[in-house]
Amino acid sequence: MLSGASRIRIAPGSLLHEIYRQTEVEEAYFCNYEVNPRYESEYEWTGLKVVARGSQNEIRAIELGQRSFFLATLFQPQLSSSTQWAHPVINAFLKAVLQFAKGLKAAAPEKLDTKR
Repeated sequence: MLSGASRIRIAPGSLLHEIYRQTEVEEAYFCNYEVNPRYESEYEWTGLKVVARGSQNEIRAIELGQRSFFLATLFQPQLSSSTQWAHPVINAFLKAVLQFAKGLKAAAPEKLDTKR
């Protein structure tokens, strides 16, 4: 089991790099799983890109670049968020959701009810 905090190296040019504006951060974990590195070339073949690695080169985050927001992490942004401060990944996700909803509303304003 991986728990606690550890350093993560972020690939420049990635969505994650755009969110953090840094190439190295420390993030909190509490998980039982790792990404199997033997399949990394197969992930990349499908369009997934490894964009963050741990101190021993283990995979910590992947992205699917063709989408406006497709990011998967092994660290847990909610662990370092609070009621006063939202983690940068959570903020970026919420901004992407709002931008997507605005696009839907512009395309079909009568079909999107944002008041619920």
